[in-house]
Amino acid sequence: MPGTVPPDPSPIEILTAVLSTFAASLPVAIGIAVAFLAVRDGPVAARIRTLALPAAVVVAGSAVLQFCTARTPSPGQTATFAAAVAGLVLLRWRPSPWPAAGTAVAGALGALIPVMPSSLAALPRALLTATHVLGALIWVGGLIVLAAAGLLSRRDRNDAPGAHDWARTWERFSVLALWCVGAMIVSGAWLAWTHVGTPAQLITTPYGWHLSVKLVLVGALLAAGAYNTRVLLPRLRAAQADGDTRTALRLAVHHFPGVVAGEAAVAVAVLAVVPFLRGSARTQAGGPAAGPFDLTVFGCGAVLVALTAAALWAGTRVPTRTPGTPRTTEAVRSSAPGQASVPPGLGRTG
Repeated sequence: MPGTVPPDPSPIEILTAVLSTFAASLPVAIGIAVAFLAVRDGPVAARIRTLALPAAVVVAGSAVLQFCTARTPSPGQTATFAAAVAGLVLLRWRPSPWPAAGTAVAGALGALIPVMPSSLAALPRALLTATHVLGALIWVGGLIVLAAAGLLSRRDRNDAPGAHDWARTWERFSVLALWCVGAMIVSGAWLAWTHVGTPAQLITTPYGWHLSVKLVLVGALLAAGAYNTRVLLPRLRAAQADGDTRTALRLAVHHFPGVVAGEAAVAVAVLAVVPFLRGSARTQAGGPAAGPFDLTVFGCGAVLVALTAAALWAGTRVPTRTPGTPRTTEAVRSSAPGQASVPPGLGRTG
């Protein structure tokens, strides 16, 4: 007999849930980008740090909104929110990796405190949930922050060092995002198994419908990420190896941010679907609850981890084209026959 279906969330509940995750992801992404992804004191880090104050306002506004609703944050969350805001304000004027790393940790703790286990028996599920949440914060926040910084950088006077800085940032974030996706696949598969008993429940229960929508959106993000890794990054590497600064700038500063901005929009749509995942498809279909964690479940999980690790390893092995001899404009001029560089004042003898 089908079970009770929980009511859909109200618009204010959806807004609060989306804003809270969005706000937690900003200090995490800004801190990681400044501390580990971008070149220290480079143009990318400087542009990202300009987002610190607006991000601090968003984090503070999210905390106020939660106080005004039923999702009142705990004292621990309030402390981490305050630390994240202070870290963002400090990071705006102090380009140091230590405040950046501390800001990222504060933002992550603010999102992870609600999923901390209350008993030892709940520890495995809490760890999987925390892994899923942390992976989402880094992935989604990174997309949003780098897309915003990249679009704003289009107005800057970019040059070869700027293109190199952006190329390095995209490379590092692509690898980081890939491993975050792997962690989310493993943890998400386990969490989905506890709520969905059969594939048919994905289309016969409200929980399954909403989960299917989320999976479709995540699939679109994975496809865009594959395009970045397999198409854009190899083109960017080839342009840099050939000394083609114009193409490298176009790809790194103009094309890449546009693609990532589209990914960020889809990521926000995923956040809007999450509040609808209430209850369980097993309960709504009138089926039994998930079985105990036995050797069979452990074996399936181990196989999933191995397959995911192999896929991630293969995903980081991108073939690179062997470049030709770099031909910059100055090199072409200096190699032209009959053209010699004459210092000023030495062209005439009298």
